[in-house]
Amino acid sequence: MFPNEHVYQRARNRSVAEGRRCVQADGGKKMWKPHEACEVNNVALPGRCVYAQNDSYLELCNSGWEQQWKTGIGTVFVLLPCLLVFWGFYGFALHPLFTGEMIFLWFGVFEARPIFVWFGWLLMLPLSIGCCVLLWLWFDIMGARTCFFTFARGRIRFNRVTRKVYLLRPKSCGGNAVFDWDRLRAIVDMDGYDLLARKNGAPGKAAYYSLIIYAPPYDPADPEAKGEDAIFVGPSLSMQSQAAPLWEYIRRYMETGPTIDQIPENSPSRSKQIPRYIAQGYSTFCGKPDVRQYKLEQHPGVMETAYHMLSQVTCSWPTFPREWQSDSGKGEPEDRPVQTGAVMTALVYRARGKLSNADELELLTHWGTADALAEATAKL
Repeated sequence: MFPNEHVYQRARNRSVAEGRRCVQADGGKKMWKPHEACEVNNVALPGRCVYAQNDSYLELCNSGWEQQWKTGIGTVFVLLPCLLVFWGFYGFALHPLFTGEMIFLWFGVFEARPIFVWFGWLLMLPLSIGCCVLLWLWFDIMGARTCFFTFARGRIRFNRVTRKVYLLRPKSCGGNAVFDWDRLRAIVDMDGYDLLARKNGAPGKAAYYSLIIYAPPYDPADPEAKGEDAIFVGPSLSMQSQAAPLWEYIRRYMETGPTIDQIPENSPSRSKQIPRYIAQGYSTFCGKPDVRQYKLEQHPGVMETAYHMLSQVTCSWPTFPREWQSDSGKGEPEDRPVQTGAVMTALVYRARGKLSNADELELLTHWGTADALAEATAKL
């Protein structure tokens, strides 16, 4: 799901100024540079947002995954009534023109009568036009189409070796892109989804937040603002204050790299260390999850899972172009989950029996319990 990316691209296509207002890059917000330490007391990752982390790259998801089931259920309740109205218009108004008979929903074919034909044209036609407008609003303006027949999720890879950021997203949302790390800026105090969606912060409407990384144009004087873009990093955040610690984590990772193997459980909450081996709770599966995997990560209800899967089944998993060499030799999380630090992916592969004995031993050494490690060692 790419709701933020979709809204930004729509605004950007209207005008450069409107695109900047959309992500609050028009001068009203502080934009943090990569070499500037953000004013936070801690660095932190939100839960379930890291595909992989190793000495070469940190790969994160985009926002919207947690909301995708809502779009799935919304689409059902928008699309089905509209299809019913379209079928009624055809049966009462159009079919009689071709055959002299009318179709009454699913009850059969009957002889056309003028009163019913007039009913089709005078009532069902305006309703059909209204349904077309509703579908346009839902799928295009509100961005529901970014949940179907596109990438399942976005992927943002921060590479310390190449000093670049690699982004995978649908063409309709800006397409895949590569950015130089040093020219990026972070916007950590956006006012919420209402402003992003151009609702102007309507009172009473729930907002969610996102870390925005802004790429300024190559030439500030360029009226077309070539090179300007926005990246929405990490999951949807429930509080504005969560964006700054996430940005500081990314910034410290890129500038200094991991500083400790693991952060002990009794470590103070305001730790500023970057662990080499992230905890399992921060990791998310790199790929299209099945029902069990989705439930493990998101803890949804039965209906939430069903509607999410309804959306996901139409989507494909994005992969980085080989010519980018964005993995810097580490490999892809889908292929080498243990070596790349794709914790959740490695755990899933282990449960499916897809890990070698050596990979399983390495996985349990860094992320397993002492008992599980001892059991795996005894089998060798």
